[in-house]
Amino acid sequence: LLRYRLAAFSVTGSYVYVDATEPDPAGGGRRMVPLTPRHTGGLVGMWEKKGTGKIGLEAYYTGRQLLEDNPYRSRSRPYFELGAMAEIIFGKISLFVNAEDLLDVRQTRYDPLLLPQRAPDGAWTVDAWAPLEGRVVNGGVRIRFGGETE
Repeated sequence: LLRYRLAAFSVTGSYVYVDATEPDPAGGGRRMVPLTPRHTGGLVGMWEKKGTGKIGLEAYYTGRQLLEDNPYRSRSRPYFELGAMAEIIFGKISLFVNAEDLLDVRQTRYDPLLLPQRAPDGAWTVDAWAPLEGRVVNGGVRIRFGGETE
């Protein structure tokens, strides 16, 4: 994790490398732990001025994951997610908007969620390895009661 700040601007970067293995149930050796990406990373940029507002952008990467009991593929696809947010402050009232998954990444763009037939454990769907909801945008109003404004 690295963070750099310069006046009202900040940039935060993160990277995680995971080397998680387990005994292979098929026998003979070890395998990667299912649904555990080896590489993940993120980058967040933010401008913030106290009492005025803030604007931020974020980007995240998720690498390939071993999939288990998935008839469509044995490894997931890597993917990127982008997000943005903004808030403007008017005294004790602020307006905000937040947008996530701007690239509209969805697991269903690659493969169906439903299995062709029910699994031995009774499941009807594959495990989720990517976002399922796609692009999400929300906004609102915050009202601060008492105390100091930001």
